Amino acid sequence: MSRIQNIETVARQRNIFILLCMLSMCVCLVLGIKILANRERIILVPGLNREVWAARDGVSSSYLEEVASMYLPLLLDLDYTSIDWKRERLLSHVSSSDAAYMKELTDYFARTKDKYKQFSLSTHFAVKKLETNQKELTVKAYGTLISRFGEKGFESLPAVYGLSFEWIGGKLLLQEFVKLNAEEK
Repeated sequence: MSRIQNIETVARQRNIFILLCMLSMCVCLVLGIKILANRERIILVPGLNREVWAARDGVSSSYLEEVASMYLPLLLDLDYTSIDWKRERLLSHVSSSDAAYMKELTDYFARTKDKYKQFSLSTHFAVKKLETNQKELTVKAYGTLISRFGEKGFESLPAVYGLSFEWIGGKLLLQEFVKLNAEEK
């Protein structure tokens, strides 16, 4: 091979390489624009260990359990400094079909904040069992509410809480959160 043929071969390889690089850059540019223009949001619930499903008329029991497991710490694992942050996180997931739902939860957090400040209180709810009703979209959470008063006070009591949800527009929204007494259990 002559020197000119070698130069032509290298030039041809260089041109092919440049063409492939330009094509690759164009594909990356198009994909980047598509990703930026995409309005679809995918929400994953962490820690799924069973199959869950959602349909037009409701969700599976395991989906209810997972959502309740995410909301219970926001409602019950509290201290005075965390209440505002947890309230803001939770209120964006409350049903707006009736203003009473939002008012009830806002009042709950206001009462809780006053009580926690007054007694230097912090609480943690240890879930023992979740009982779901798929048709009514309700969950009963059985467990132990552990309360600490200041540095020395400690109380651990069995408790049952009820959560009810509403399925609107492909979202499971919290309606009510109540402590259940002996008759309602």
